[in-house]
Amino acid sequence: MNPFFLKTIVEALPHPAIILEPGFNISCANTPARKLFGEDLAGTDFIRILRQPDAVNCLNQAVETGKIVTSTLVLRLQTPRTYKASAAILSTKNENEAGDKTRAILFTLIDISAEIDAEKSRSTFVANVSHELRSPLTSLMGIVETLQGPARNDEKARERFLNLMQDETGRMSRLVGDLLSLSKLEAKEHLAPEGSVDVLRLIRHVTTVLVESKDAYKNRVQIDPPEDLPPVTADPDELTEVFQNLIENALKYSTPETPVHIELTHRPPGSAGSGNRGRVCVRIRDQSEGIAPKHLPRLTERFYRADKGRSRDMGGTGLGLAITKHILNRHRATLAIDSTLGEGTVVTVMLVV
Repeated sequence: MNPFFLKTIVEALPHPAIILEPGFNISCANTPARKLFGEDLAGTDFIRILRQPDAVNCLNQAVETGKIVTSTLVLRLQTPRTYKASAAILSTKNENEAGDKTRAILFTLIDISAEIDAEKSRSTFVANVSHELRSPLTSLMGIVETLQGPARNDEKARERFLNLMQDETGRMSRLVGDLLSLSKLEAKEHLAPEGSVDVLRLIRHVTTVLVESKDAYKNRVQIDPPEDLPPVTADPDELTEVFQNLIENALKYSTPETPVHIELTHRPPGSAGSGNRGRVCVRIRDQSEGIAPKHLPRLTERFYRADKGRSRDMGGTGLGLAITKHILNRHRATLAIDSTLGEGTVVTVMLVV
């Protein structure tokens, strides 16, 4: 088979592809393959670049059967990636010598890491949802059985159990509501909002609503507004949900009666981290017990809780920060969480002007 013709074809393939000679020496490789394994591949023994028995078995089976053979490989490069490997024989009959065959092997790799990660995420998500719903459902089943039996005629017990049922159904309702919010956000995350929002006014409104909702929050929020703060590009309802979640978390998980400081600053275009349009930085600082460093990278994962018992006791669904992250992603904004044990937590949101 014409080497130039083979090289032209393999170079047109979008995934890493290698042409091998019968002895498994590399004849040519396309650009994605050279990026993956190195530039100087021609003439190299295949085993030197991919020391995996499954890869060699894939090639041997293709040679023996003459069929396309596939296998799954995990390549541990800078980070482990999973690939679907495929080997196929390319052969043409030589017209000058009957029975002689010029054989070459096409070996390709398709990165399937995203599909595998998505499947794992779906499985984990289903397991987490099932777990989160199982607990209140089990409680409700126990309460119903008690009300049907021993507490049937006990008025005080009936009142207490009805209050428990209300708490558990409320918990399930919040969970379902948050799941629906996440689903809607994911569907439109690629669409940036076009509205204009006065962040200071919005945060003051959120703070007023929170303070009025619970006596323990009164006189604890301190806002340090700057002068001439520009409006940001945002959806007002979604941004309200972001700051309601973040400010309530700061009040809820910090030491009782300690203040929560909210600082707003403007970073004009061209300044550090501001981009071409400028940014409004909102920094929320509390005086909580702090969060251990190992938890910080995972706080925005669905159902992840640094303190599981405390979060559930306070009515949290474990989805608040995940929703916050998706909203900010849609707004092309950033979220940073810094914390020191014993000193408190600082949450920073950078919004686009």
